[in-house]
Amino acid sequence: MLKGPNIHLRLVKQTDLDMIQVLDEDVYARGPYFPLMIRTGVSLRASYDKDGMWGPEVGTMLMVDPADDRILGSIVYFRGVHYYDAVEIGYIVYRPEDRGKGYTSEAVKLFARYLLDSKKISRVQLQAEPGNIASCRVAEKCGFKFEGTARSAIMSQGKELDISVYSLIRDDLVD
Repeated sequence: MLKGPNIHLRLVKQTDLDMIQVLDEDVYARGPYFPLMIRTGVSLRASYDKDGMWGPEVGTMLMVDPADDRILGSIVYFRGVHYYDAVEIGYIVYRPEDRGKGYTSEAVKLFARYLLDSKKISRVQLQAEPGNIASCRVAEKCGFKFEGTARSAIMSQGKELDISVYSLIRDDLVD
């Protein structure tokens, strides 16, 4: 478990799967920048059964309230570009009323440091739509450096969108 003052990051437990599915299914509560894909209960359980949702190519931790272990969100790493010695991270705070409280920044700092300390990688990458001011701000607050814009990099809700690319390397880490 990774512990911060306001959140803890922990691995997914089998008993979390039903709640994750409920939180995940509310696609419009995710906000305008999170993909609209829906994971079925079957695919969620298959992912959990494979490796507990923590493997060499992709891993998920839950952001939980330290007081009562309530699930606030999730944070994931995955191999983006396979020829980089890097992972990309993504995150979501599920409920709109839990956003804007600093949970994501705290989670990203804890998670990025853990990944750089524990994996044979040289960088952690974060990507956000340029209009997603909150995610761009999270990247900057956590020490990620803006590298540029990938034009028409993704398709979301039927539109081609640009993506702002940020990275964090070991030399960027501050205590």
